[in-house]
Amino acid sequence: MSYIKIGNEYLRQGKLDQAIQAYQASIQLNPNFHWAYYKLGDALKIKGQIQEAEQVYQKADFLKNQLENNQFNTYSNLSETYEKQIQEIYQANISLKAEIEQLRWILSQIVNTSLSQLSVHFDISNKQNRVLSNKILVELFLDIAKLLKPDNFFDIGSRDGSASITFKKAVPTVKCYAFEGNINNYETFKDREEFKQLSIDYRYLAVSNYNGVADFYIPTEINGNQLSKNIGNASLMTRETKDCQYQSTRVNCTRLDDFCLNNNIELDKNKNLALWIDVEGAALQVIEGAKNCLAQTSLILVEVEEHQYWNNSPLADQIINELIFNNFIPVTRDFERLMQYNLLFINSQYLNQCKGLIYKFFSKFKN
Repeated sequence: MSYIKIGNEYLRQGKLDQAIQAYQASIQLNPNFHWAYYKLGDALKIKGQIQEAEQVYQKADFLKNQLENNQFNTYSNLSETYEKQIQEIYQANISLKAEIEQLRWILSQIVNTSLSQLSVHFDISNKQNRVLSNKILVELFLDIAKLLKPDNFFDIGSRDGSASITFKKAVPTVKCYAFEGNINNYETFKDREEFKQLSIDYRYLAVSNYNGVADFYIPTEINGNQLSKNIGNASLMTRETKDCQYQSTRVNCTRLDDFCLNNNIELDKNKNLALWIDVEGAALQVIEGAKNCLAQTSLILVEVEEHQYWNNSPLADQIINELIFNNFIPVTRDFERLMQYNLLFINSQYLNQCKGLIYKFFSKFKN
């Protein structure tokens, strides 16, 4: 038992001299323990030794204040040290993130340059050759789809649903969802007989990175030229050129992840999805709203731009960057237009299964 506890017991019994001796013994063992001085002061005060008690209390107060100051200084020093370490870690993370972003950007440039080398196999100054490059790309996309047999196909920016119809014929077991945000296109094509025959779900709905209602811009005139009401380049974004007139409408907008959730579309490791994204400058928004879907997506065909046709639209390297970050491998591209083209991505976990088709595809370009 400690001397303070012994002293407390003696004090309780009224044995003041023994209590004082016990408290003094505690002080001899630990001269800086303020609580022993307080208890000694109490015993002296009860005994009537008021002056001695006051001196002991003052000593107790001094030791207590000294302890608190030391603790404050210790905590303050620790706080400063930890704050400095936190700032160093924070700055290191910022630097690391910047390095990662730079490396990702460099990688996207390497990919862009490498894929662009395919242009030597096409006369890209010739429209027919550019159309041919698109035809060959779509054929590869469909051949891979036949191999991987996606459970669901999302045709985003569908226009007339042709991509869904072609995909469904290639993979009869797939469930096709076609999304179109241009009300003119939707009203024109919603009753296509093929949609009923092939059970294609054609929706008047825009796909983006948020849920709600969005402005949808349908160009009616560019540079003084009147455009068809069923134009394919309407978008959630306005065009970069100021000489453009629009029919502006309001359209319901959804994240692809939430569309799947709300429509009981299962996203699990035993199922895979395919995406065709043709949304006129808004591809990154679609990708940002489909993070859960991307984990189960096997292949993607996406239209990208190297010129900013739409205000603040992400360019090809940003799309490549984002999809590589989500474990997709850019395989090939077309040259349908000089600054706007389609890229084919395969999820890395499916790449080995597709190598035979990829080798066969590139063997067509042997000199």
